[in-house]
Amino acid sequence: MNNIVIVSYDCTELSDYFKKCNEDIKTFISYKNITINIDCNHNSDRNTIHKNINKYTDNYIVSIFAHGCDDRIVDNDENILINTDDAIIYYNNAIVYSGACLSANELGTTMHSNNCKLFYGYTKKFYLSPFSNDTFVELNNFALKELLINENIEPKELCEKIDKFFNDKIEYFSNHEPISALFINPMIMHNKESYVIYKNRKNYP
Repeated sequence: MNNIVIVSYDCTELSDYFKKCNEDIKTFISYKNITINIDCNHNSDRNTIHKNINKYTDNYIVSIFAHGCDDRIVDNDENILINTDDAIIYYNNAIVYSGACLSANELGTTMHSNNCKLFYGYTKKFYLSPFSNDTFVELNNFALKELLINENIEPKELCEKIDKFFNDKIEYFSNHEPISALFINPMIMHNKESYVIYKNRKNYP
């Protein structure tokens, strides 16, 4: 993998959660000393995203942290950032990693059936707790970090690692923060059951 385009947005509802996801990935790349060009965008519009990804034809990831619907990803003001038309025209040979709720439905399947190598996203809403933002940043970014380390990882193996990571978090809260676990663990379990990976015309898990 040679390049990553990281896109995130300010959000009145979720404070700086999307930006934290962005910063967490950049920190991980620096810490692991991964040789990859970072094209980082915060609060970019749709045209800027298209301009940036048009620089690449292969060996790149597009990671976007924003709000989602079944057929699109939008910013805080509901401006479209990616829709199904874009999925057909852009993102050729990309790994697309979406932290947006619901975006693995029509948008994800359209991207997968057309141009992108792999799509990671959620078929339901991604839940998070304002009292444990860092935990949910870790959960949301875990699979992307695995792909940065090994872009050729088999989807089945990746799913096994994701599930273990989510389960370990549930176990941690149950054992060390039982009060928090009462409301955080159901969210973690929901998110675990909501992610999907599309690759090679197959769905995982």
